[in-house]
Amino acid sequence: MFFQKSLPIFIEELAQIIDAKVDASGLLVKNVGPLDNLQEGIIGCYHNTKYKASLTEAKSGFCILKEEDKHLLKNDVIGLFTPTPYRAFGKAALYFYAKPQSTGEISKLADIHPSARIGKNCQIEAFAVVKSFAQIGDNTIIRSSCVIGDHVSIGSDSLLEHGVIMTNTLAGDRLYVKPGACIGQPGFGFHMDERGHFDIPQIGCVRIGNDVQIGANTTIDRGSQHDTVIGNFCRIDNLVQIAHNVELGDGCVIVSQVGIAGSAKLGKFVIAGGQVGIAGHLTIGDGVKIAAQSGLMRDVPAGETISGSPAIPIRDWHKQTIAIQRLSKK
Repeated sequence: MFFQKSLPIFIEELAQIIDAKVDASGLLVKNVGPLDNLQEGIIGCYHNTKYKASLTEAKSGFCILKEEDKHLLKNDVIGLFTPTPYRAFGKAALYFYAKPQSTGEISKLADIHPSARIGKNCQIEAFAVVKSFAQIGDNTIIRSSCVIGDHVSIGSDSLLEHGVIMTNTLAGDRLYVKPGACIGQPGFGFHMDERGHFDIPQIGCVRIGNDVQIGANTTIDRGSQHDTVIGNFCRIDNLVQIAHNVELGDGCVIVSQVGIAGSAKLGKFVIAGGQVGIAGHLTIGDGVKIAAQSGLMRDVPAGETISGSPAIPIRDWHKQTIAIQRLSKK
């Protein structure tokens, strides 16, 4: 997604960009890098005590950190001070590795239906397909081999990496979809009885808010009758399965290999760790944190942290784990 900007920048100018304080001036910053490889012209970040040794052993370069950690700076390392070091480091990285900007070029090898509405300054690469009555917002980039289905709408300033397939979807601005994701396909919906499986047509769509990121090879099914909803600012990792009628509130973070069954409703800023399984038709409150590999089979009130399978409040889970260890030793 990012391309390097080769222009070095004076440290005092970078400090303004990242909203940090610095006592030096006239020194050039050439790139960002890890703390264990700091050198002249490279800027790193100290935001976790695990990296204390790397910082104290560094000989030169720059480091973004909290002012209370100033005593860790040794040798010729120059500090930039901010209450939120990692956010500031992200801003610095974006200076050197800026998000791609649309070239405004539409390849002659792209297949775009005459009824599709393409916004201003869009970049559509070879072998991309944009079907009938689709709408693409201004400044959007669609990489090669993407397929945008009939009546799909994608907002402005979005980026779809190679091989993304979107059908039955209405998406907001600044959408970023990584390679191979499939969004808007029919979900797993059928009736079972002694006469065999009977398919139920899936007729809903997927509604995606603004500033959403969706990982590589993730799948988000269209709704069966209601819509599948992804709120603003959600971050969805690679290899996630989101079933029909699921609703994610604003700011949810869904980590790799999570599976969310149909009609589950997650509140705002829910975090689901890797390989979490969430049963269908559950209601999960705002701010819930679900530990990795948990199996969630009940509703969860707002603010809880849960773990285990079946998932329970994490304090209870720790007690159970300790009790089992004691029993095994006996």
